[in-house]
Amino acid sequence: MSGVRLLRAERGRFTGRAGVLDDDGHRDEVAAYFADMARPFGVEPGSEPAGQSYGEMAKALVAAVPADEPVDLLVLAFSVHDMWPGRATATYLSHLCPGAPLSFALCDQGSATPFTGLRVIRAHGARRALLVVVEQASLPYASTAPLPVEHRGVALLFGGGPDDGSEGLRQHTGVEPGAVPGLASAAVAGLSAGRDARVVLSDALAAVWPGPPDHVRIPAGQPTTGVWWHLAGALGASADVVVLGDYDPGLRYLSFAAVPVRA
Repeated sequence: MSGVRLLRAERGRFTGRAGVLDDDGHRDEVAAYFADMARPFGVEPGSEPAGQSYGEMAKALVAAVPADEPVDLLVLAFSVHDMWPGRATATYLSHLCPGAPLSFALCDQGSATPFTGLRVIRAHGARRALLVVVEQASLPYASTAPLPVEHRGVALLFGGGPDDGSEGLRQHTGVEPGAVPGLASAAVAGLSAGRDARVVLSDALAAVWPGPPDHVRIPAGQPTTGVWWHLAGALGASADVVVLGDYDPGLRYLSFAAVPVRA
């Protein structure tokens, strides 16, 4: 089978701080760690750690994978780091996931990270693969990076087979805002041609290319999970394919993916 199809999806909002931070000793250690890491860059620590742990968040999402549907590959995608430094979170999630899949994490690509995760899944050719996209909304120091409004996570279970990673995906680097409309129009046209497609744009992409009126525009506030949250809710929708589009204005990454959502 070529490419991947969305089989199952789970999404969740999380409140409060990570459970691991309820321990006074561990919270102090985490605060000291981030203070030491930030200080060489002239950034002083702010409030005490109050964010979320991706291991704790994703544990609830991974539990949605049925025990009789083992997973071969798990990819954890995030942009903002979590509040449990030093933990091998992807390995921990592999231990929880049916099938004990090969697992690893992707980061440092901004909002393009989940798209790269999907590219890896397609190229790997796993029978079943789980893409976990997470973001938490609190850092214990000042940051110029846009933080999400809420702690959110999405788990997407895909089925498929080997692929070269290109069909159904478009990723461009070094894209200035003025070049976005032309590339975006071509990508959406190519990915939706001959299909009953729903097109979903992140707020950052819609700001420089709103597209036709029938395109769905995701509200601001969730820079990493935004379009993927919508995809999780679109499983079984009337459209055959959901075309996701996102633009990272800081890193100049422009990404698109076409995901079949109906058998």
